[in-house]
Amino acid sequence: MNKVDDSIHHLSIPVRRYLPIIYMVALGIVVSVAMSYFVYQWEETHQRMEFESRASAYANAMESTLREYVGALLFLGDFFNNSWPVTRQQFNNFVASVLPRYPGIQGFGWDPLVKDVERAAYESAARKEGFAKFQFTERSEENELVRAARREEYVIVYYIYPLETNRPAFGFDIASNGTRLKAIKKAFKTGELSVTGRITLVQETGSQYGVLILLPIYHPGASLNSPEERLASRSGFVVEVLRIGQAVETALKGFADEGIALALYDMSAEKGNRLLYHRSTRMSKVPDLQIPAEDIQKGLFWSKTFPIAERQWKVIFSPSEFYYRSRRAWQPWIVLLGLLLLTTLLALNMRKKILYTAEIEQRIAEQAQTNQRLETEIRVRTALEAERDKTIDDLRQALNEVNTLRGILPICSFCKKVRDDQGYWEQVDVYIRKHSRADFSHSICPECAKDHYPGIYKKSQPDGE
Repeated sequence: MNKVDDSIHHLSIPVRRYLPIIYMVALGIVVSVAMSYFVYQWEETHQRMEFESRASAYANAMESTLREYVGALLFLGDFFNNSWPVTRQQFNNFVASVLPRYPGIQGFGWDPLVKDVERAAYESAARKEGFAKFQFTERSEENELVRAARREEYVIVYYIYPLETNRPAFGFDIASNGTRLKAIKKAFKTGELSVTGRITLVQETGSQYGVLILLPIYHPGASLNSPEERLASRSGFVVEVLRIGQAVETALKGFADEGIALALYDMSAEKGNRLLYHRSTRMSKVPDLQIPAEDIQKGLFWSKTFPIAERQWKVIFSPSEFYYRSRRAWQPWIVLLGLLLLTTLLALNMRKKILYTAEIEQRIAEQAQTNQRLETEIRVRTALEAERDKTIDDLRQALNEVNTLRGILPICSFCKKVRDDQGYWEQVDVYIRKHSRADFSHSICPECAKDHYPGIYKKSQPDGE
């Protein structure tokens, strides 16, 4: 029995018996990887859809806010057209009632078109209103505010509210800057809103960019059907001073920081001057750098382009490393590990069945060997029994032979009695009956019959004999 148990623990199983396990494990690995990849793709799609949904909400909020800011300027323009002429006090009162609703706006202004011959009168009038140091200014090559050089026309920041936070811009000739001048000419010519490219505001104390939104105001009652008529009827601009970063942050103040960075571009500007604002998430360790649009639009991103006056602004959203970490998908790994574990359990179960089958087969083989040995033993025993029976028969025959009379018997020459071992004389038939299994029946031999019964003898002979 111990030999059988030892053989079970030392099963010799051919490799081909393990082929189903190998195939199943290979298939399980392929299915596990495929399913985890499918889940990964599903998670990535879900994550992209979630990101795009959030980015779309951000973009819509920004666009809506900026349109409201543009609407505020149009409202101011309607006020000027319907209340001409507008005094400084009227301007301040009107803007003071409007501005609190638009926290992203740095200020509103009235920038009249001033001919050079009118320069002294404008400066004098402002000084009489209490601004003793008022003068027309511009920026020098060293970026310092200096008295404006003489030129044919000026567009002067003459009314501005609130004055306290915009005092450096008071009296500034916005036509002295090429970017501003380009927007001025376009607005006067078209009669429509015009937005400058990105500029550094005169009153800017930080590092963010700003833009001026210009709405041309013409002399009341003038014909404005052609560019020439509009140029001849120019009066000035109502201006909205917009700090881009402040406007964007105001638009998104209702949204939690979820690790999504954004960059706002002016696609109507020349390359190198398109970035208006870039905001990294506070959750990110990446500094707030001026990143080109082509560098942002790699990997996962979402963008939207919308018009601001005649310019096309484009906002691009991209997830930060914090966004990826906070939404790291564990489902693909769980599916992969789960399926690999299931494959392992199935492989172990199949191996257990193979070992069990091999054990049963070995036991059957050993039982067959045992049966073969038993059959051999039976055949041997049968042969031995046959040989034993033959021996018994031989012994019986020998015994029979032993019972047969052998040797020399003393017999009387006359009466024919036989002497036994004890010296008694007995008739031959009695002696033989005692010492063998033979028995006697009386009869008459032909000779005796002839001598003693001649008549009977003669009758028993065939005729002619």
